[in-house]
Order: sequence, then structure tokens, then C-alpha cells
Amino acid sequence: MHLGHIIIIGAMKAGTTTLHSLLSQHSQVTMSHVKGFKSMKELDYFLRYRERRYDLYFKKGPPEGTWTLEASPSYSKGYLSGNCAWRISKLKKPTKLVYIMRDPIDRIDSHISHNASRGRELQGPRALKIYSDASCYWNHIQRYDAAGFSDSLLLLDFDDLCRDPVGSARKVQEFVGLKLEDPADVRVHNARRQAGRVLTKEDERIYWERVRPDVEALVASGRFPAAQKWLDTWSAEFG
Repeated sequence: MHLGHIIIIGAMKAGTTTLHSLLSQHSQVTMSHVKGFKSMKELDYFLRYRERRYDLYFKKGPPEGTWTLEASPSYSKGYLSGNCAWRISKLKKPTKLVYIMRDPIDRIDSHISHNASRGRELQGPRALKIYSDASCYWNHIQRYDAAGFSDSLLLLDFDDLCRDPVGSARKVQEFVGLKLEDPADVRVHNARRQAGRVLTKEDERIYWERVRPDVEALVASGRFPAAQKWLDTWSAEFG
């Protein structure tokens, strides 16, 4: 019988595909063998009620002594995720969540570049709302806290993942309770296709005004020290 579930809930353009690859190499981790509602990595199972049991998306049911692994950044997009935190909380096995957070303005810039490279550009108020929402990390953390995950949610720094992918993988392994195994393949996945900054200074100012209250709340919580650097950097830039 499998031991539990590891779910990377985001954020988009913060290294979720790379971390998924790093963790998938562990001998106690099993991935989905079928395409879910988006892909084998991003099952998006919890975005709405499903008739089929979650563990049936993993080969013959998850193998003995393993943890299932999924990475779905949509679980930290307010306009999509709805009650997904509550749905995840209904899993019968222990569930460990991992949330990778990146400088919120840099994440937005990468998100916009990602969409543009795939012909999915957003404009106007809708773009402001969607891109800002995915960078309002504290808002999403509160939803998962309310669903009972405050002690089962690991907050990872994107910069740490970039500097030390093996160390980040080991941090997750320790959090879950896996034996420590160093991944052999540490390649970056789903990297940015277009070079150069997309956001103008005025764009950055507008987005910072939108996400600043959330960053301030995250800093005040004391749960993610790296957020202080974001606050200092962008406050110095725009006041």
C-alpha cells in the first residue's frame, strides 16, 4: 500500500517542472502513468469534483511503500483553483504540499513571456488580475492553511532551487520523510524561450502596487524570510 501523496501546488514559472523531475527520480516516488486532465505531470485532478479515485491515475494503484507525485501550478491560481485545497484535504492518505515561490514581479514577467511564446497573450484588466493573482502567494497559503495544511506545506525559494537543485530536492525528501537520494539528472525543464525583459518599468510599478500588500503580509507572517528581499527591492524601486 502506498504511503501518501506529494503535490507541488505552484507557483507557475517558479520551477515546478524542474522540481517534479528531481523528485520523480527517487525510488520511493511514483508518477501518474496516464494523461490526467492536462498532462501526466499536471493532473489538475482537484480543480473540480471527479468520479474516478485519485490513486487510480497511478499505475495499478501506487506501488507498496511509495508516495505519489503530482505538480499542478493551477492549484495556486485563484480563478481556477476554487475549492481545490478542501478537495485535497479529503485524501485519506497523508499529503505533503510543496509551494515554490519566486520574486513576484520576476514571476509575472516570466509568466507573460511564457504565454506570449505560445500565442496565449492576455490584455487589459484580465491580464492584470490573472498574472497578479498567481504572485499573491500569501493569499493562496491562507487557503491551504484553512484546509488544515499549515504543518504539511513546505515553502521553497525559487532562487535556492536554481542555485542548488539537489539541496532543494533533499529538503523536500526530508520534509516528506523519504530516505535521502541525490537525483542524477538536474537539468532545468520548461525554461524561458524568449530572452529579455517583457515588462516595462511602468508595468512593473502597476504590478507591484497590486501584489505589495500580499508580500507585506507574507513578510509579517515570518514564514518565508526570502520575501523580505522582494519587499526591499521593489519598495526601493517604486517607494
